[in-house]
Amino acid sequence: MRGAFALATVMMLSGVACAAQSTQARTTPAQGVVASATEVAQGPDIVHFQGVRDVRFGASRAELGSRLDTSRAGCSSQVSGMPQGNLVFAADDRLVMMWFDAPLHTPEGVSTGSTLQDVRAAYPGAQVLTAPAGSHRFDGLLITQGDRGYLFLHDGVTVQKAVAGYGDYLTRLFNTGFGSC
Repeated sequence: MRGAFALATVMMLSGVACAAQSTQARTTPAQGVVASATEVAQGPDIVHFQGVRDVRFGASRAELGSRLDTSRAGCSSQVSGMPQGNLVFAADDRLVMMWFDAPLHTPEGVSTGSTLQDVRAAYPGAQVLTAPAGSHRFDGLLITQGDRGYLFLHDGVTVQKAVAGYGDYLTRLFNTGFGSC
């Protein structure tokens, strides 16, 4: 009986140790650690390379029609109930980019207000983009995966603007100010 109790105690303690190790190895996005490629954080406020919630890049305005807030005019649309995201459609009415503010954030926890240090820790391979001198534009960090990406415009300390969408549109936005409309 003692042996069984000792064995159960050892197994229980090793399980606690394993749980503690996995908790330590898997830090939160707020600490600037990128989730592994096989883990993609999901949630209502997470902007990923496909889009946010049930709004997907590449969808047509007609496909998203019932979800759009029609009280707004202009080229930037919003999804009803999500005022922190401004959708940008191309001339062919496909969703190509979305400007987003906190509480919307990437799976790694990056959004407007994030420090530049946190962005670089979350995306160490980010392409550094320098705004032309005297242009009164923000510098940027561009992260791409396939044909999608994130563009973080910053003041050298903090993310001021965050954009997700197709990489070619993000690059065009940074280089020319092209927003699509």
